[in-house]
Amino acid sequence: MSTIHGTIRGGKVVFDTPPDLPDGTRVVVDLVAPSVEESLPDDDGNSPEAIEKRLALMDQFQAWMTPEEFAEWEKMRAEDKAFQLSQWEKWNQEAAESWE
Repeated sequence: MSTIHGTIRGGKVVFDTPPDLPDGTRVVVDLVAPSVEESLPDDDGNSPEAIEKRLALMDQFQAWMTPEEFAEWEKMRAEDKAFQLSQWEKWNQEAAESWE
């Protein structure tokens, strides 16, 4: 068995290349998810259709962190920010001294 590619047009399968199959051959059609490029709007417009298409594409993405992982990441970011703010004056002074 081989794979034959096509597209649905007007409710019928239109093959990319005509298959070499006799009339009456039974086939199974497996749906393929569109690629990201095919899912994007044709232009960068702000039409309702383009916005709807972009939002539908965004809804397909899965979260890459669990809520617990996200909370831990946020905690680490806050700790890092606090450390950097606590060192700001020291780092600023060291930088200023290097220009003197």
